[in-house]
Amino acid sequence: MKKLDRRKFPRIKVCNPVAYDCMDKNGVLCEQNMGIALDISQNGILLETAQMIQQKNIYLVFVDLEEKMTRIIGRVVFSVKNKDGNYKSGINFQGDSDENIAFATRLIEAYQQFEAEPIVINGARV
Repeated sequence: MKKLDRRKFPRIKVCNPVAYDCMDKNGVLCEQNMGIALDISQNGILLETAQMIQQKNIYLVFVDLEEKMTRIIGRVVFSVKNKDGNYKSGINFQGDSDENIAFATRLIEAYQQFEAEPIVINGARV
């Protein structure tokens, strides 16, 4: 039997580095780190990290290939350990609809642009 997908919006696979700042309940910065965005929709993101994200309030930041910084406020819905020892965290965007869509669109475009451009190492295309 096929599992019913209850998501409001489709997820798009990506693989982008994303920085994050965690805030405590008083809005004080308590952690800064990096993760990898695994998929994204217009209202959330799945982030893989080396450690569990313990705070609920989070700022996500990434820099696209044109060196433009994009930032969004999120709320951590879950953070679970996977079989590789890393953590996957589901994060719901807390911006308005336009902000959420802009963040998702820029991250997807950065991923697609990176995938389309060949990487050259010591003269060899990878």
